[in-house]
Formats: sequence, structure tokens, C-alpha cells
Amino acid sequence: MSEEIIIPPLAPSSLPRYLYRIDYPRSWTTFSPNILGFRAKDLITMGPATLSQLTNHLQWKINIPSRFISTLSSKSYAISWARSLDQYKDIETRNAVRLMTIKTEGSGDGPLYVYNIKEAFEAVGLLPPGELREYIRDEEYVVLYGIPASRVVRIEGIGGPAGDTNMEITELCSGPETGLNMVDPRRNFGRVHNFDALGRK
Repeated sequence: MSEEIIIPPLAPSSLPRYLYRIDYPRSWTTFSPNILGFRAKDLITMGPATLSQLTNHLQWKINIPSRFISTLSSKSYAISWARSLDQYKDIETRNAVRLMTIKTEGSGDGPLYVYNIKEAFEAVGLLPPGELREYIRDEEYVVLYGIPASRVVRIEGIGGPAGDTNMEITELCSGPETGLNMVDPRRNFGRVHNFDALGRK
């Protein structure tokens, strides 16, 4: 896929109210509880996101740092995914697997540049690579560059066996009293926006 195929971010009005991310010790992108929150591995590459970058992210190409942070719009699916992790299955590391609730609306910490994976391919009339096609779901979203800590409004332990819907709330992060406010990890990050359907500014 050509890197010239630009994928525009979703309009804020079309985003789900909350996104969910599973934070676990061996994740490539772990949560930092200060202003940084989640930061992608690649904070250097400039310009709008492209389909080839998204494909590399989905294929977990270790030698290519990703610009994206993976999230889900379904809390139940996120919990189910968390329970499939080796860290959750291991009694020693289970408590380190956490569900992070992320609010998509916010002010003062800059916009989130969010993409629905399935819609990104459909918008340009292409299918995901064959080996990925059966795994991509409607609930999968990625965020470009980073998620401020101020957007993480709840941190919960997964807890309980599969089928148990009880969640233990271990930390609440919402409200102005937290003092969490992200200075963008990249200069001029906030200027990469307002692309039309063809990726033009």
C-alpha cells in the first residue's frame, strides 16, 4: 500500500463518548500517570496518518515504530481481550492488567486524532491485508500520537473469572482537581488536522 493514501481522522461528533484501552506490563505503550498518559512509539514522523502506517501498526511490525495507540469502543470486548492475555492468566501479574476508560471529549488538552480501523479501509475502497481481515472489528479505534492523562477518567482492575462482570475500581482520574493536563508530546501536533475525505487540508 502506498504511503500516499492519507486517512483523515474522524470528526469529534462521530466519536463514541468513551474508548477503552487495556494497560498491561508488557505492552509496547504503557500508561504514565503524569501529564504524558499514553504516548506512541513514533512521535517524530510528521504529517497526516496514512493507510500503510495503519497497516504496519496492525501487523505489529517491531522494526517500525507506530504512530498509533490502540483502543476499543466496547468495554465488554476490552475486558474479554484482557482476559486472554498471558499476564492476566498468570496469578502473579493478573492485578497489573487494568482497564483504562478514556473520554473522547475534552478541552484544554488539545484534540484527539482518532481513526476507526475498519472505516479507514472502507473510506478508500480497499480491504485490509488478508491475514488481518477476519480480526478487524467495528469496535477498533486508534489514536494518533498520544492520549493525555487528563482524558483517562477511570482505571479499573479486570478482576474475577470470565463471565464475571463485577469490576473493581482502583482509581478515578476525572475532574479538574487532578491537575492532569498534557503538553503535547510533539510540537505543532495540534496543527495536523482538518483534512477532507481525500486527505487534503
